[in-house]
Amino acid sequence: MVHLDIEPAKDIPFHAEGTLCALPGAAFSLVSATPIRVARTQKLISNDKADTLFVVTADTPLQVAQGGKEKVVDAGDAVFVRGGECSTLATERETHVTNISVPIDSLAPMLPRVEDLSMTVIPKRSDTLDLFLGYIDLVRGWQEAVSADLSHMAASHLRDLVAAIARTGEPTTTAMENRPGIRAARLRGIKATIESQLSEPSLSLHDIAASNGISPRYVGKLFRNEETTFSDFVLGRRLHRACQLLRHREHAASTIAAVAYACGFGDLSYFNRTFRRRYDMTPSEYREDAWRNRWK
Repeated sequence: MVHLDIEPAKDIPFHAEGTLCALPGAAFSLVSATPIRVARTQKLISNDKADTLFVVTADTPLQVAQGGKEKVVDAGDAVFVRGGECSTLATERETHVTNISVPIDSLAPMLPRVEDLSMTVIPKRSDTLDLFLGYIDLVRGWQEAVSADLSHMAASHLRDLVAAIARTGEPTTTAMENRPGIRAARLRGIKATIESQLSEPSLSLHDIAASNGISPRYVGKLFRNEETTFSDFVLGRRLHRACQLLRHREHAASTIAAVAYACGFGDLSYFNRTFRRRYDMTPSEYREDAWRNRWK
């Protein structure tokens, strides 16, 4: 953890709240605050156990200063700030800030010039920044009590993603794309895209790959790493959604065909066949069983 000097940026009532996730080798916080000024003084820095690198992004412009440089970072962009040097950050409006910190030493093997990243701005249109923020959302969604192995894995993934962000604008290397953190974030984005398009019968591997800016072959590789395939994953999610609709009161009057089509099945016989194979009962039997158990 790091020490900060925080004060209101304007003469108005100050309010701030947020969440903090501390992992072994990485940490992030999400804070909502009225106009704020945050400073890292030499006195505060002297209390740190290790030098860190921060990635900061917000939904309003940020005024950032470090190492004799001053910049206004546009809303949605991100900026690197080194923890071992004095710095200030301020906002003029109420803002939501996401801040990620990792030890500089842990990034050195991937980023030989990591110490030169201070005040580097990453545009919000960056694909890797989207991956990074999406992965943070994934970690936030975990239950509070997670295993030590999972915590270490998440921290390692975040470090991989910080390194990828730092390389924005450089040609993507196979070694970087194959880093576990990049693969995990890519797969998370792919699954989110699939979920948003499950009801589309035309959903395809090529379309999902194109919308995520990667090749169909790479998408297939990501699913194989989880010992499944793109097709099996899509089928599983469609069947899961069908189960939800069959149990839900609002869809009690829907026909089995309507449920199937709402979940992206274009062939009713295929839906019935795969449903029975997965759950060892027909969709009608599943609905009857679910409603019978509801009123026990």
